[in-house]
Amino acid sequence: MFDVARKSGDGEDRPTPAQIELARLIANRHEVQLRFGFESDGAWTRKFLDVFAYDPEMEEDVFRRLRNVAQYVREGRDMPEMARKIGLRADQVEFMIEVLRDSDYDMDEVVEDFDTDPEDAAWRDMERDYEARQVEYY
Repeated sequence: MFDVARKSGDGEDRPTPAQIELARLIANRHEVQLRFGFESDGAWTRKFLDVFAYDPEMEEDVFRRLRNVAQYVREGRDMPEMARKIGLRADQVEFMIEVLRDSDYDMDEVVEDFDTDPEDAAWRDMERDYEARQVEYY
């Protein structure tokens, strides 16, 4: 598919022109920012493609992963749990979070005071159930 890497005259690992173009297309599609100078950093570009590129039949999986990772970070979940839930390695999730933060995704951790009173929780559940039954689906 792609050449794995190409070496410049000074021995640096650089991405191929096809990898650079694909990274730009994918970044635009997912509305994320590519790191400045990614065109000369083959390792970073390949890692980006590994995490964000998709088979055309799995495009929705990448969008789902982006939504879920942002939500999990807001909820303060740990890295192994996030990796398990979205089906990536922990280093890939860490890379995805780094790219999303650099792209100004809203990922500030939200800490909520959960009401732990079982009676209040039971009332809330009954109210939600009542509201759900009021909606008619056609």
